Amino acid sequence: MTATRVLAPQGQPGASPYALFSAYPLLRGALPRVPLGLWPTPVDSLPRLADELGVGPIYVKRDDVSALPYGGNKIRKLEILLGDALSRGATDVITFGAVGSNHAFATALYGRALGLNVTSMLTPQPNAGYVRRNLLGHLASGASVRFSENRDEALQEAERLRAKLVRDTGIEPYVIPFGGTTPMSTAGAVSAGLEFAGQVAAGSVPAPDVIYVTLGSMGTAAGVALGVALGGLSSLVRAVRVVPDTIATSEAFEELLGASAAVLRAGDPAIPRDVVARANVEIVEGHLGEGYARFTPEGIGAIRLAALDGLHLDGTYTGKTMAALVADARSGRLDGMTTLFWDTYNSRDTGGLVAGVQYRDLPEPGRAYFETGVQPLDIEGN
Repeated sequence: MTATRVLAPQGQPGASPYALFSAYPLLRGALPRVPLGLWPTPVDSLPRLADELGVGPIYVKRDDVSALPYGGNKIRKLEILLGDALSRGATDVITFGAVGSNHAFATALYGRALGLNVTSMLTPQPNAGYVRRNLLGHLASGASVRFSENRDEALQEAERLRAKLVRDTGIEPYVIPFGGTTPMSTAGAVSAGLEFAGQVAAGSVPAPDVIYVTLGSMGTAAGVALGVALGGLSSLVRAVRVVPDTIATSEAFEELLGASAAVLRAGDPAIPRDVVARANVEIVEGHLGEGYARFTPEGIGAIRLAALDGLHLDGTYTGKTMAALVADARSGRLDGMTTLFWDTYNSRDTGGLVAGVQYRDLPEPGRAYFETGVQPLDIEGN
């Protein structure tokens, strides 16, 4: 299935310095990058949330507004991944995700805008309002979608497509894994950490004692931990696991930290050899609930608390991460501390992107998400 419209990015990406390249100039020639985001993303205070929880100041890093027309943390990885695809002369991109994957939708949107053919291999997940929005977004972008029963089947189907594209075009397609996390793409989140450290140095926000960030495919959490360490901050990064432990393990996380640091050092030897040791990060358990993308009462409660300050979180990722912050605050763990919440969920209104798009243009497995109800806790379309 392929739709016809192609939607271009808006705003002025690339107008501001890129924190990673400013700090380590040799990486400019070593890492492929296509500007997509609007950097730096702002930092705001959350006074109503702090008052409600009875703790010290809470701030939010607003990666939810990282780009136009669609934001979120995935833009930081895609600047590297799509830059690499273009530098290799690829004309096709294949990626993966659950049906409601923010990564797959963002890849479709920005990949198509850059003139790349994009195919998303999608797997089942619990239904939610954002699942429907992201499926419509795929249609609007002009990308292709294929539905598989599970991850293994999606990988096999992708290999068949890859081989066919090579036969038909003679050009190797660029394959992006689930979540868009690779040691190289993690550099985008390293830049995010350095960007935030620069905002601290400029006096825009005090240095936090603790930073809460989602742990999914692990790239954002690993990159932020490395970036804030490179920026001279000793903040503890609490990475809240919201995916099964078969995907995000302590061993895999440590491996990603090391491999990502190695990519950076290969491009610029000024990267300290001990940067992984400097990274102050721990994985937080206990907030996944009954499974990936299954909303929890604690997550929905945290979404409502965040809305006091105008944040729009989701039930799969950021709501559960905020629930960890709320639980820590109520236990007294955050007493006397300055806290930062890293908002990775797009808050841009995608209504204009999908206006006039008909879900019936999806293959049957996609249409089913519009013809059956959302999960019970998704009472607010999250």
